[in-house]
Amino acid sequence: MFDALDVRNDDWAKVYAAEIGAVKNPEEFDEFFYSFSDFITMSVKPEAEDIGLLIYTIFKVCRQLLGRGFASRGGIAEGQLFHRNGNVAEGKASAASSMIFGPAFIDAYQFESAHADGPRVILQGKVWQKIEDYKRKNPNTKLTKFFKVHIKRAEDGPAFIDLFADFHTNEYYENHRDLDSEMDRIKNYICESLDESIDRPLHFKKNAQLANEFNLAIRTAEKHAHMIPGSKLPKRSNS
Repeated sequence: MFDALDVRNDDWAKVYAAEIGAVKNPEEFDEFFYSFSDFITMSVKPEAEDIGLLIYTIFKVCRQLLGRGFASRGGIAEGQLFHRNGNVAEGKASAASSMIFGPAFIDAYQFESAHADGPRVILQGKVWQKIEDYKRKNPNTKLTKFFKVHIKRAEDGPAFIDLFADFHTNEYYENHRDLDSEMDRIKNYICESLDESIDRPLHFKKNAQLANEFNLAIRTAEKHAHMIPGSKLPKRSNS
């Protein structure tokens, strides 16, 4: 878990900026990343490239955690926020401690608590709409392709971050990636979670939500050996 969290956000920004061909330099994103206990917060400016960095970082962190046996849930909201890091340039400690507060922080927490309903990171409607507006106005950018493959709408309404979008080739991930060992680790973790929650229907439902998203990506990638079997994830039929 600590390996996934002990990464400087500047490092994510550099990789992200290079991947999407960002107009901004990595140093210009002005993002804040802070973690305590099992809680992670990140804030960015309400601009398309910055929101993309937020999505990218959440994807990377959540996937690393999932590969280590920790499922994540969360919410993304837009609004006023005060977010101060306790570290300043060149790693020197400041006199002030890290802190975060404001309406956006409360909104994100309440939105996630009420509606995530399982291990997923969901987006407030106005955040999703901002992404949709960018895609409509900029149909051919690499960032639009990133948004298309990583932001999906759930059947129950909210948009969410697809943690398995890179399992198969698509308009953003154009080249095949060897992820078999990671797929196997994630499959084993989800299967264990399903087994452990078999007598707790509400918990099983939440684990099944993640399992179904995983299986959908596995089917699309045609990596059927990694499918979570029906014995772990039963479905009713009329036969």
